[in-house]
Amino acid sequence: MENNQVFLTKIRNKVASLEFLELREALKEAYNAGITGYEMIKYGILEGIKCSGDIGLMIAAEALSKELPQLTKRDTKQNKNNIQNSSQKVVIGTVQGDIHDFGKNILIALLESSGIDIEDLGVDVPPERFLSRVEFPEVKVIAISSLLSITADNIKQTIDLLDKSGFRNKIKIIIGGSGTSQKLAKEVKADAYAKDAVKGLDVIKKWVSPHE
Repeated sequence: MENNQVFLTKIRNKVASLEFLELREALKEAYNAGITGYEMIKYGILEGIKCSGDIGLMIAAEALSKELPQLTKRDTKQNKNNIQNSSQKVVIGTVQGDIHDFGKNILIALLESSGIDIEDLGVDVPPERFLSRVEFPEVKVIAISSLLSITADNIKQTIDLLDKSGFRNKIKIIIGGSGTSQKLAKEVKADAYAKDAVKGLDVIKKWVSPHE
């Protein structure tokens, strides 16, 4: 673990100092050393973003858009049997009015690395598109992402529509992203709020695991 920490610290520092060209090399070194994508994201990238703030988040989103799936590709192969009930699917999208997807994509990478089946609806997703998925029996979780606080009403409209669908009792709803909060989750009657992608992964794994 001590050797891993050297690689993870380097990743964190490169994100914190906005050195994203060097970050790609640091990620490659960590990957070749056998460090999991989960570790690189949780202890490297996300910790670095905490230090660099919103600017770091936006630049990281641009710089790492292609790297995220590769970071967790090996994890996915190793953990493909972790969630034994493969019929359970997570549907995720950025709410209507918001086109940001970095936080959503981090969560997707972590979910896939854990062997969880996901469907990505993309960004600027209208309530009706989320609704169109809940009738499928394999869909157990709806994850709604937002970076912009001005989309709170759109999140509420989406969950209100899901509440009226007749399928609300068979799905769980989680919201996350810097445009959301625990207070908002309570107001819109979401089942959970995730302050970051790692927390989102923890919550969703408990929901879809056949052992929970």
